Amino acid sequence: MTKTFTQTSLKNLSKPTLEQADSPDQKLYEALKPKLDELYREPSAETIAKILKYAKKR
Repeated sequence: MTKTFTQTSLKNLSKPTLEQADSPDQKLYEALKPKLDELYREPSAETIAKILKYAKKR
């Protein structure tokens, strides 16, 4: 069996520029990031204990 592959030159690979960093996707992420951070929660020790207790039963 013959292995085939395509060689790519690392010189030809583009690096993100400042213009690309301001893409619409990046702007959307920056706008949503504070709202996503609000959704992050630390479970209480009591909640973790309940989950572990339930897991041991199974």
